[in-house]
Amino acid sequence: MLDEIRDRPARADEQTAAPAPRTLAGPAAPAGTAGGTGRSLWIAAALVAGLVVWMASGMWGAGDAGAPPQDAASPSSRPVTVASRASQAAMITRYLVNQAEVAPRRDVPLRAGIAGRVAELPVAKGARVGPGDLLVRLDPGDRPARLRRAQAEVARYEGDYEAARRLAGKGYAAAARERETFAQLQAARAEVDEVEEEIANATIEAPFAGILNRLDVERGEYVRQSDELGRLVENDPLVVEVQVAQQNIAHVREGMEVEIAFVTGQQAKGTVRYVSANADRATHTFLVEVEVPNPGGEVPSGISAEARIPAREVMAHFLSPAILALSTDGELGVKTVDGEGAVRFRPVELVRAETDGVWVAGLPEKIRLITTGQGFVRDGDRVRVVETAEAAAASGVLAGPPAALPADAAGR
Repeated sequence: MLDEIRDRPARADEQTAAPAPRTLAGPAAPAGTAGGTGRSLWIAAALVAGLVVWMASGMWGAGDAGAPPQDAASPSSRPVTVASRASQAAMITRYLVNQAEVAPRRDVPLRAGIAGRVAELPVAKGARVGPGDLLVRLDPGDRPARLRRAQAEVARYEGDYEAARRLAGKGYAAAARERETFAQLQAARAEVDEVEEEIANATIEAPFAGILNRLDVERGEYVRQSDELGRLVENDPLVVEVQVAQQNIAHVREGMEVEIAFVTGQQAKGTVRYVSANADRATHTFLVEVEVPNPGGEVPSGISAEARIPAREVMAHFLSPAILALSTDGELGVKTVDGEGAVRFRPVELVRAETDGVWVAGLPEKIRLITTGQGFVRDGDRVRVVETAEAAAASGVLAGPPAALPADAAGR
């Protein structure tokens, strides 16, 4: 018992004196000391800081790996590819283009010379006739009988006058008797002339070669003197009547050649035969008549036409209407490329239209026109210029609107 009591302090001392186990951080600090706790906090803080730095460096590295080089051009800064061609101005004639009306050279009414019934219509309406051809014959009525009576009166008074003249010459008759018989003879002759004229007026003949354009009577119909029976029209040559504005009349003169385009599709050339000396008060336009040959009457009168009167010579460029563009102010023009590769909008004035293009004025003598891609560039933009053949496959910009661009380009 006493031995066990003596042994307990010894084991306690042994436990106290036993060495403490080693740790990875170094020798253990005495229990309950403040120095060990401080070093642990510093170590933890250092580990956290290192972890943060490592994560941040990974994020920066990942961002830098996907970014393009700083000197690489972005899609928005790359110049658009356009096609262009050189254009040289040429001297052309500028025309005054006016609407016109086509009239016949002559259009006259056919009127009855006497009252009577229509006896004969030898020519049908619409027929071509020559000068002197019979068109209408009226029944002369009693005029032939009156003519015979008047002729008999003439014969009688001729005898009376001759006898009175011989007697007066011998002194057997007064001079008054001679004068009286002479007056009766003259009256009888006048009656003959009058009846002969009435009989002649019973027939209506063509005064010139033309077309019987209208015939408004039928055989047996009664007409009065001066009634209109029809109309005779001469269409060779035609007369094209043009109204020219007062500001342009100075360019028109008699004898100049004019191009005429009929509404029927036929074309011809004519000569100015008349220029009015006085403008119309209401419209302030001058009447100009152009005589156009029409052999055979192929072109009818009464239709509309377009007259092209040469005015002056101008320098102009020939181009496709598809090249024309509008500015932000609505001004008509074209887009060109200057020597530095920049787009320039240039206003133009339409001079003349052809079937395959238009002539425009207001441009320098030599220019480079943008022919493809002009809808995607503005004045002042820098562009890459290629020839038309190369531009067909150069870029999606030329192929269509932005919706047709490649997917990667659209994403950028």
